[in-house]
Amino acid sequence: MKQKVKLACMTWIYNEHSFERSLGSIARAGYRYVSFGLPHEGKPAFDDGAAGEATRIIRLLERYGLKPVTLVSTDVLAPGRPIKLALQRMAFAQAIGAQELLSLGTTSYRNFPGEPLTDEEMKPINEAFAAKFREVGEEAGKHGLIVTIKPHTGNTASANIIADTLRTIGSPHVKASYDPGNVRFYEGIEPSADLPVIAEQTVSFIAKDHKGERSEADFPIPGQGDVDFPAMFATLYEAGFAGPVVVERLDGADGSFGAGIPISVLDERVAKARVNLERMLQEAGFEI
Repeated sequence: MKQKVKLACMTWIYNEHSFERSLGSIARAGYRYVSFGLPHEGKPAFDDGAAGEATRIIRLLERYGLKPVTLVSTDVLAPGRPIKLALQRMAFAQAIGAQELLSLGTTSYRNFPGEPLTDEEMKPINEAFAAKFREVGEEAGKHGLIVTIKPHTGNTASANIIADTLRTIGSPHVKASYDPGNVRFYEGIEPSADLPVIAEQTVSFIAKDHKGERSEADFPIPGQGDVDFPAMFATLYEAGFAGPVVVERLDGADGSFGAGIPISVLDERVAKARVNLERMLQEAGFEI
């Protein structure tokens, strides 16, 4: 039996445009699953504490035939943020049918790429993160949810560091979301060689490509850069991965997170990303 994955697109690609416009574009490009949680037009995509908000979001998603897979939730899960905000987000995720709260880990640079924080400076930051995510993991389990952390320097920089962080947290409800583009961009590590260390604990995959050297801001359409997706999908298949696979960024070297790129061009790239990823996933043995 083929392993099934959910191919999704993150609305953040259309961050200069309205949340609803992004849903329409993603649906027209052939996706049936969506990830969201970051702002649009400088405003939050939703207010999870507002009465009736879950119903509003459900109706919007139904209008475009989309189902949520992940909610980007760094804003409410980070150390220093009240646990009530995390609980509010979890209740909202349950209400709309999302199963995963996605978060960044800690940041290990005062100024990337040339001014890293010292190990001594990072120690209390990482300890506070682990303590908060033990609590978050316990609550996520009560809600039937998974919390994931994805590569972004610090305590999620690469697979072995993510594995150490997950061991320190020690929660069965906190897992990995692997982002090969970030691993290559921030660390200069080839992700196809890095992924096997964390593959069995990876429950979602950010299909971000990258081209060039470390710190070179060039994130092309998935399948058109230097990231070896076929090798990584083969690794994930062997590990029993069951998705979701999420398109997050494809602005190439044209602009920061799509700023200034015509929406028609973004639409073309989002559609091409789906075609490329469907082909590579199917060649690896997955069923979309």
